[in-house]
Amino acid sequence: MTLTRRQCLWAFAVTAPASSLSDEWSRIAKSTNGVVGAAALHLTTGQRVSLNGDERFPLASVCKLPIAMNILALVDDGKLALDQEIEVLPGDVVREVSDIAERWPAQRRFPLNEMIELMVAHSDNTAVETVFRIGGGAPAMAARFRQWKVDGVRVDRSERQCGNDRHRDPKAFLKDPRDTGTPNGTVHLLAGLFRGEVLSKSSTQRLVEIMKSTTTFPTRLKGLLPPGTIVAHKTGTINVSTNDSGVIFLPSGGQLAISVYVKESTQPDAEKDRVIARIARAAFDYFG
Repeated sequence: MTLTRRQCLWAFAVTAPASSLSDEWSRIAKSTNGVVGAAALHLTTGQRVSLNGDERFPLASVCKLPIAMNILALVDDGKLALDQEIEVLPGDVVREVSDIAERWPAQRRFPLNEMIELMVAHSDNTAVETVFRIGGGAPAMAARFRQWKVDGVRVDRSERQCGNDRHRDPKAFLKDPRDTGTPNGTVHLLAGLFRGEVLSKSSTQRLVEIMKSTTTFPTRLKGLLPPGTIVAHKTGTINVSTNDSGVIFLPSGGQLAISVYVKESTQPDAEKDRVIARIARAAFDYFG
């Protein structure tokens, strides 16, 4: 088969190493005493760049993004409805970082649409416990990743169980492949969402708008970008991992899926956030 010039250019864009950006990321990563992983994928050209792209990192609250995608897929299948009232059970309630927990038990039922928004945009931990449960838990997530052909991302335990295991043995938690994501796998997941390949048009639009309204940690992906730059993202934070993954809307009109993870760093949170911000800015300048 003879490739056209357009196809040749497209193939080159997909495979071009972009060594200048990769080298810049490596220099930035040296400013932390932890392990840094990053990947970026231009959703139009398919050009990719990565640093430790297949290294596994604890997802932390980044897990709330695929959990939201799974529940919206169930909405698309007609098994749930966004205006459906979902009961929060006592075992779902997590007092830390949860608007729902503050309102419970005076209010025990919440619209699914609101729960998804609180879970993603505000990282509500009671919402994720409930949504993970009604979505079928770990078996349903594993099946969904297979359906989406996403490798490198796993959601195996509830948020509460992850927290319990982490506090019990932090070193073992870091070596555990469960509930981890690779930078390459995470940008693949983002690409499927933003290209409209995994959810209906309405569910895709709804989740993207929620991600744009994320309030947690504007000092990470958004930290050094020009004012007004739109970023639809989901952050994750535990004591052994600091993360941010999402899509940057470029001034050229393109979209850049990017995922940055930092693990095993003993530096202050502000320093880890700055590493993520510098990596995002370098990618923005390169692709933008």
